[in-house]
Amino acid sequence: MPCAMTLDDFDRRILDALRMDARLSNVDLAARVGLSHSAISRRVRRMEEQGVIRGYHAAVDPVAAGQGAGLRQRPTRAGNAGRRPCRKLAAIAEVTGVWILSGDFDLMIEIVAVDMAAYARIMLERVQTTAGVASTHSMFVLATVREP
Repeated sequence: MPCAMTLDDFDRRILDALRMDARLSNVDLAARVGLSHSAISRRVRRMEEQGVIRGYHAAVDPVAAGQGAGLRQRPTRAGNAGRRPCRKLAAIAEVTGVWILSGDFDLMIEIVAVDMAAYARIMLERVQTTAGVASTHSMFVLATVREP
């Protein structure tokens, strides 16, 4: 796990602007933050190298893209399965995210399925047969209020 980097007000303003629009150019960031574009470039590069900025991603709506809906699953690991089920679940093409949790459930996975029949097939043939998965609990996203 990376060490926490000390951020100043300019760094935080850069991060806030990139959270709102990761496609901003260094020139646009400079205008918003009040630094030169070369200073912005150095700061962004430093935050990338230190792991503060882990990447730039498109937020794709699976329904609008014709890929179906995002469904959440909370699998419970069997006994001392460790992280093995996590790696196996992450390798399933329809699994778009895997998280290790604290609390009543061990894991959470996100699955994108075109319809309930596809979801059932993924669950029955891929997730529930994964070595180290003892049980599963389904959750369906009814509406998205805010995403990261």
